[in-house]
Amino acid sequence: MEEILNKIEFLFEKYSLERRATTQPYLLQVVQRQVPKYKYDPQDDLVRETLMEHVGSTAVVATALYPFLNDPEVNLGDALTMLAVHDIGELAVHDEITFTKKSEGQNLEREAALKLLDPYYHRIYDDAEAKGSKSAKFAKAVDKITPDIFDYLTPSNITIKRLKHFIGIDKPEEIIETIVKHKRPYMLWNPFMTEFHKYLIDKLAKKLAME
Repeated sequence: MEEILNKIEFLFEKYSLERRATTQPYLLQVVQRQVPKYKYDPQDDLVRETLMEHVGSTAVVATALYPFLNDPEVNLGDALTMLAVHDIGELAVHDEITFTKKSEGQNLEREAALKLLDPYYHRIYDDAEAKGSKSAKFAKAVDKITPDIFDYLTPSNITIKRLKHFIGIDKPEEIIETIVKHKRPYMLWNPFMTEFHKYLIDKLAKKLAME
């Protein structure tokens, strides 16, 4: 029992301290209200999304989108389990933004994940990474689209500054092209996911263009 409790404590700590490149829009609002002279910095831990927040937000997005998939092969329970463990390797190798992640980094992340995960989850973790099942395709699509939702919900100037810092682009059209190139392929397995991503990115494009 002590070993299990210690493992949960370790996971809570690591998931809560591991910061992603994504700005959490509502956390940003809290900081801006409480610190009137606050100036946004993409690397400021005050506003960067934690891995714990990312895992939690993907579950919210998955349960919101699932009823519209119209695909009986997608098991929501399996997808939620995948989303709960899919980034566990980052506790050891740290987060790397989607647009710059290389295969070497993915291999290191998998090795770390399999060490941290109970063997019971190895099959479902590998399914999530390989996108073998429809449930895995859904989980991966949710993982990719959730940061795009956050970018849409974040002030345009913040999104532009963030992406300029992390990947070196700041022109709205270039940002949209990069997102579509790296994210859209994960949506194509399902008509609804494809159309929803198009709708979201069209709205993001209009918002960025107004900056």
